[in-house]
Amino acid sequence: MDLVTRNDTALEWFVGAGLWLLGALVRGFGRLLWWLMCRPLWAFGVLLLVVPTVTGTWLQVLYVVNGVAAFLVAWELTLPDSYSRFFAQPLRRWRRVRRVYRRNWETAMVMSGMAKPGVEGTIVPQLLGVDCGRWADYVEVGMLMGQSLTDYERACPALATSFGALDCRVRADRPGILWLDLRHGDPLAKTIPARPIPDEADLGSVPVGVRDDGKPWVLQLLGTHLFIAGVTGSGKGSILWSLLRGIAPAIQDGTVRVWALDPKGGMELAFGRPMFTRFAAESSEAMVRLLEDAVAVMDDRAQRMAGITRLHVPTADEPMILLVVDELASLTAYEPDRKLRDRATAALSALLTKGRAVAVVVVAAAQDPRKEVVTFRSLFPTKVALRLDTPSQVDMVLGEGMHAMGAACDRIPTSLPGVGYVTVDDLREPQRVRACWVTDEQIVSASRSHSAPVEQLIGVCELAIEVRDEAA
Repeated sequence: MDLVTRNDTALEWFVGAGLWLLGALVRGFGRLLWWLMCRPLWAFGVLLLVVPTVTGTWLQVLYVVNGVAAFLVAWELTLPDSYSRFFAQPLRRWRRVRRVYRRNWETAMVMSGMAKPGVEGTIVPQLLGVDCGRWADYVEVGMLMGQSLTDYERACPALATSFGALDCRVRADRPGILWLDLRHGDPLAKTIPARPIPDEADLGSVPVGVRDDGKPWVLQLLGTHLFIAGVTGSGKGSILWSLLRGIAPAIQDGTVRVWALDPKGGMELAFGRPMFTRFAAESSEAMVRLLEDAVAVMDDRAQRMAGITRLHVPTADEPMILLVVDELASLTAYEPDRKLRDRATAALSALLTKGRAVAVVVVAAAQDPRKEVVTFRSLFPTKVALRLDTPSQVDMVLGEGMHAMGAACDRIPTSLPGVGYVTVDDLREPQRVRACWVTDEQIVSASRSHSAPVEQLIGVCELAIEVRDEAA
């Protein structure tokens, strides 16, 4: 009886152990299958090993693999754009989405403070989608209840570190949805050569450089004013000369007439003197007089066009007057003659408030953006901030909170002249950009090949100034 009992006990143990081992094998095989399903490249590699071994078709599989490899190489060599668009970029996007974002999303949200405790555990913002570009990834995020854009802006340094990005910026989309722009490459790291002068100028979209997403940076001239701020050597001249080269055909045919003011005695703008219809650099009185002449043209044009159009389209008979002021503070803050200073401030204020509609446009540059130096900087719809000294100066130029949104102009190295951030009226977020580098030889060449018409003042411009002088 004892022998039978011992045999039954041993049998039960062996059966139990066998069942446990079978269950463990099934669970392990299931986990292996799930792991392979989550990693298609590994699954493909396993199939390449298993199928030929079982079927004895190693030679056929080798032919197929070599054929696919040859096809991909030929595709890349003959049609590189198509290869990148339909194969390389989707593959790179798939790998980055899985390895960088989906795998680390919950941890990154918790560690950066974006996750919140809930009734059933920790709640994390929803990862809605990822768009991978060459230089940056754009991550669509569904915010949690009670969160705001400011919360994510404060977490940008932590988010950039979590996902291995150079920096992170936040863009609003729609209520409850935002985008994280995570930059992992920098197309602005190298000097950008000057673009060729176009055959025809587009005053609504003048190419001046490159954005940090690799696309061209264009600036609008018609219907706006432009303010450029940056310390010495930050690249203000690169923007000015890229603009002037971009509209050179319009300068040559008389559609745009450039009136330039150079308080530095001509050291900055004299290279392009033939492109300027009027040029003042010899004295503050001459520069203020030029500003007041522009006001006279603006007032006359506004009176004649009242009720006809809300935005004048320049022509050779009614050209755009583009006022280029190299160092604005020299006239509005540092000028020792108070009367001249007040006249300059009054003229610039009038031009900035009324000039856009009648195509009298101001492009001004300054080194010191403080309010006591440039009192009317808020009147410029388009603002560019290059390298600056402090975070507060960034907000002075671009608007309150722009430094917190990623416009780190105070951290731009001296080795990157022309790099800065731009804001326009209809966009909340600053855009990182770099202006093209224009050499002195290219400036001189452009001024010779696209010089302004010989006549200094024509038609209604001359008449308006004469009427102003008679009234005075």
